[in-house]
Amino acid sequence: MIGVVHIHKTAGTTLASVFKRSFGARHCDVYSEDPSRPFSAEDLRRMRRRFYPRLHSVLGHDVRVYSDLEDAAGEVQWVTFLRDPVRRTASHYQYDRVVGGVDLPLEEWLTHHAVWDRQTRVIAGPDGTAEQAIALLPRFTLVGVTERFDESLVMMKRFVGMRDIRYASKWVAPTDDIKRQLLADPEAVAAIEAVNRNDLALYEHVVSEVFPKQVAEYGTALDTDVAWFRRSNKGMTRARMYGSPRYMAYVAKWRAEYRPWVERRRRAALTTR
Repeated sequence: MIGVVHIHKTAGTTLASVFKRSFGARHCDVYSEDPSRPFSAEDLRRMRRRFYPRLHSVLGHDVRVYSDLEDAAGEVQWVTFLRDPVRRTASHYQYDRVVGGVDLPLEEWLTHHAVWDRQTRVIAGPDGTAEQAIALLPRFTLVGVTERFDESLVMMKRFVGMRDIRYASKWVAPTDDIKRQLLADPEAVAAIEAVNRNDLALYEHVVSEVFPKQVAEYGTALDTDVAWFRRSNKGMTRARMYGSPRYMAYVAKWRAEYRPWVERRRRAALTTR
């Protein structure tokens, strides 16, 4: 099984579309049945019995490499994508302002612990440090980098076995003005860096150590394969992406069966606390 640890604002929504097109109804964007904990082995066992007996990949904000998922799945090929922490945080703030309706200045938004070191805490847990996250990276079959998205996808295709990695960007911000203004403001950048010290260390380790090793493992054909992929991906549109039989099979099962069921389970878990 492939387990994709989805970190906010790292092109995860586009990545999810790749898995949907590649595996169709054998893929699921999952949620833990109890919002207070990661997606678990018992969650996996239940959804397999009810909906996905041939499940091949799971992806979600609740998927964690430090969970007990392997107790039910056996060997898991873990995948995640990281992004430059300053750009990721600026994009997260922009999303909350434009889409989420959050009306807070950056300084106040940054006081919320949930936005600090987001990537480190998703990898290593709520109190995780950069050192702990780095220690967990060897468990990943692929650690992609958003800034090198196409290269990461091409490596992922080989490393975990994907049939089709073509994509059309799933969600694009209606405006990048907020992010651009933040990144051009030295004081804003310094404020973002101050609450992302662990993420900065983790990201630096990935781009200087982990990613180059993956490139070397892939071999000298990477540049050629990326160029070929980009040519083949030029014709991909959202209509073609959403209209593919595998993508539609995914949507039909997920919307009609899995999502209503897991939402009921999550509401029940909240009311019994």
